[in-house]
Amino acid sequence: MAKHGTKKAPAAAREHAPPPDDTEESESEALLGTLLDETHKVLKTAVERAGPKRVARALDVSLSLVYKWTQPPRTKRNPQASGASNPLDKLITIYALSQDLELVHFLCRVAKGYYAPNPGRRDGAALSFVTETVHSLNEFADLMHLAEKSLADDGRIDTNEAERLRRNWDRLKGRLEQFVVACEEGHFNVGGHAEDDSDGDAEE
Repeated sequence: MAKHGTKKAPAAAREHAPPPDDTEESESEALLGTLLDETHKVLKTAVERAGPKRVARALDVSLSLVYKWTQPPRTKRNPQASGASNPLDKLITIYALSQDLELVHFLCRVAKGYYAPNPGRRDGAALSFVTETVHSLNEFADLMHLAEKSLADDGRIDTNEAERLRRNWDRLKGRLEQFVVACEEGHFNVGGHAEDDSDGDAEE
């Protein structure tokens, strides 16, 4: 039980993807259209693996509807299609409208993994190895401080505090993944690109 007079830590703000600029927005809309054209194929593989009848029973829908989800849906570009908008279409659309990364993090936790965004475009500006390292270390220190403060308050980490720790940890894992990808792609190299060591490796 929390001590009297102890202020409860404010709930962490939900994490959102950074707002896109005009170019990124156009690219995002094009990508969304492409993804929505592909969802029935992805869902078909999952449904076949689970079994169409099992899926229909679990979701309390008709077997014919499950089959329609695995077919191309009727759209302006494809008015003759016989499929139906599927749950994956709806989920992707909700994310596209909200840009709420907590939705993505939740699905990744269901799959016992985590989401790590690719490094964003920096308009040609070079990444600073020192800056990125300091930011990562500071976020890790903040995470440890949050856990320590939760225990110091009342000797336990309650459900809300654990959920906040999880959200912060997911964000930190994403930052560290970005850091490693930046190393892999040579963003910290002088000149901002990865070097080809194949010739050097061949030399004695």
